[in-house]
Order: sequence, then structure tokens, then C-alpha cells
Amino acid sequence: MKERKVKSRVPILAAGGIVLRNDRRPQFAIIQSRKLGAWGLPKGKLAPGENAMTAARREVLEETGHRVTVHEFLGTLAYEASGRPKVVQFWRMEAVGEPIGDLMRDVRAVHWLELGDAIDLLTHLRERVFLEQVGPTALRFAERSARRRSLSAARISTLGQGVLLAPAADGNSLLGNAAPPDRETAEPIEHEPMEQDFAVSAALVPAADVSASARLAEGTGQAEATEPGLSRGLIEKTWGWLRHAAMSHRDPLD
Repeated sequence: MKERKVKSRVPILAAGGIVLRNDRRPQFAIIQSRKLGAWGLPKGKLAPGENAMTAARREVLEETGHRVTVHEFLGTLAYEASGRPKVVQFWRMEAVGEPIGDLMRDVRAVHWLELGDAIDLLTHLRERVFLEQVGPTALRFAERSARRRSLSAARISTLGQGVLLAPAADGNSLLGNAAPPDRETAEPIEHEPMEQDFAVSAALVPAADVSASARLAEGTGQAEATEPGLSRGLIEKTWGWLRHAAMSHRDPLD
């Protein structure tokens, strides 16, 4: 009697992205496979020697045609595939510009949908439940990122403007009587602590410490980082330089 070949139980490692596009209303990328016609989240297997974050970025580019910026780790989806456990790690991503390449042969189409429509379109229940869990978290992170970018742009626009210098000998400021910028608007926005999202199914494992994952991603240059202290220091140095320049042009006192 021939012995049955024992299937390997080594997990299949994969990675993907919860990919958003910055339209008037944030939209999620959902891809359709050519072979089965199923709709799913962009993801794929790790290549030999490839780390999960690199694989996630590569797979998203191949399946959506978009370059992306990689942000917070959102969670892990685990399930059986061909008799083996499959573990997929997901990061929040933002699509950059227009598509730069054709879709890979295995992908028939890409749809960009709002969260509720994206959940409804997904073929597999496990991915629908997973996106229900992490989708709102991804939207909150995306909103905070947009607010930080707006705040940074506002800070840059105020550099060198509205600087109140010491009066010159004639009693008039060399650069006019503009008031200094409102310091309250230059302070970083304080955010409430992030809510932890835990899935109801044992197959869904959302990130237990998103902040730690974000710090890890920052170390690789993937995630956003805000440095309000650096920005404030730059503004103060600029004011000091302009004040010194103004004083150096004053006429000597009698």
C-alpha cells in the first residue's frame, strides 16, 4: 500500500495593501482576478528573500498599476489555501498620481470604490469582514495625514511673512508694521489616542500596536513623520536672521 504524500503545513506568506485614492471622497482599490473573476484586495505571495512590506508595495503596483506610499500596518488575514495556512499582512497605502504601468496578466480590472461599496463587491466573506474592521481605521489615518500635510503647507507659507522687527531710528519698522503670525495656528494638532480595532473572527488579526508599526515603518523611510519642533525652530531662526539684518542697517545713534 502506497503511503499518502503528506501536504506541507508551512504557511504561505503574502502581503498586500488597503489602498486609498485621494478623491473628493476617499476610495479603496478592489481588483478582479482574470482566472476566476473574483473581486479581492490587492495582495500576493512574498518572493524568496523578500520582506513583507516590499512585497506589499510590489504586488499593489503590479495589480493596480499605481505607485504608492506605504503607511501604517493595519492587520493580518489568515485562512486556509490549498490545504495550507496562508497569512497575509496589510498596510495602509495611498496611490500616487496616475497609473504608471499595465496591470499584470492575472488581473482583469481595478475598481475604486467608497468603503461600503468596496466591502459589498468583495467576493470572499473573510475579506469583507476584514475590510469592515480595518477600513474605518484606514480612513481615520488618511484624514489625519491630510490634516498634517495642510498644516505643514500653512507653516511654509508663513515663513518670512508678518515679521515684526525692532523700530528703526525714525520710529518705523524696516519691513512695515505687519503683526507676527498667530502662534496658535503654528502648533501641531493634538490627536486623540487611536482606537484599537479587534476583529470578531480568529482568522482576522488587526494590528495590536499600530503606533509601534508606524515607528518601524518610519525607520525604513516608508511612513510619514511630523517634526513640529524642527518647524518652530526654523521659523524662530528666520525671525532672528531678519531682525539681525534689520538692525545692521540702522543708522548709528547720535
